[in-house]
Amino acid sequence: MPKVSDAHRESRREQITAAALACFAEKGFQKTSMADIIQASGLSAGAIYLHFASKQEIALAAGRQVLARRLGELEHLDQEHLADPIETLRGLLAAMVEDMVDSRILVQLWGEATTDPGMSGLVGEILATLGGAWTHYLETWAAQHDAVDPAAWARTALPALLGIAQGFLVQRAIVPGFDADAYFASVRLIAGPGLLSPG
Repeated sequence: MPKVSDAHRESRREQITAAALACFAEKGFQKTSMADIIQASGLSAGAIYLHFASKQEIALAAGRQVLARRLGELEHLDQEHLADPIETLRGLLAAMVEDMVDSRILVQLWGEATTDPGMSGLVGEILATLGGAWTHYLETWAAQHDAVDPAAWARTALPALLGIAQGFLVQRAIVPGFDADAYFASVRLIAGPGLLSPG
């Protein structure tokens, strides 16, 4: 039997996660069944279960795929000319929204995490990875702006930055006529010097 290549395996996993995301966008995470994902993917049940044991695992894999692309962008920013944190966050959020079938899925998964310990662990893993990458960026940016203690400033600023990102995604999901430009204008108005001036 020929060995399945890593590239083929990854391609098949992406096919499954794309089908799952389309189902989640149409029906919601809670109402989507593995049977729905199997049908949407065009694959057999055996092919699906060879890669994933549950829709929770598929959701995590989809989250990791999107996260990996965004972290790659964050890591490859021009380290000598970093934009300020809010501008950088805005750019990455715009790319993430464009990358996903429906960013409301993230809000659904966060809701699941409040009652499902397994999902809570999966979401926590993604947030921890994201937090680590953002802490590195914030520390680098703070050092370039002569912060007394860049590492301490980065740790202090991180929860607010993540909160701004989550607020953006929640409001985009539930507020009719959500305006991203107005949202970030508001953020800049109320953030004050602490998030933009590490010195």
